[in-house]
Amino acid sequence: MGRCNGRCTLVGFCCLQLVAALERQIFDFLGYQWAPILANFIHIMAVILGIFGTIQYRSKYLMM
Repeated sequence: MGRCNGRCTLVGFCCLQLVAALERQIFDFLGYQWAPILANFIHIMAVILGIFGTIQYRSKYLMM
């Protein structure tokens, strides 16, 4: 059985955060709240960059 290191844990947290942001985005579209939709979109992009930085092990993306 394999061990989960810090990078694996960080990717797991980022994926959970991405799912939560996508759920918020869906409910905001149902209510036509445009400011939260834009904020959620920016949050989703930041999480995707965090996952990319974790997998590629690029510290500049992680510091963002």
